[in-house]
Amino acid sequence: GSPYRDKITIAILQLQEEGKLHMMKEKWWRGNGCPEEDSKEASALGVENIGGIFIVLAAGLVLSVFVAIGEFIYKSRKNSDIEQ
Repeated sequence: GSPYRDKITIAILQLQEEGKLHMMKEKWWRGNGCPEEDSKEASALGVENIGGIFIVLAAGLVLSVFVAIGEFIYKSRKNSDIEQ
């Protein structure tokens, strides 16, 4: 058993005795609930919604090109040192 089981059980029983559980149930399950949406159709995503993804993609592409160039220069210098 959990050390919190008895404490949680007592707290739930107190809430039930005070009528707070019933008030919460009325509020969340029988109350107004979520407001109705005007449109039932899904809206299309625009550039303003997904533009950040393309910025991150472009930044990753630029970074990978610089890393590839750096690796190429490093390997070519290392190979030229070995050949000498």
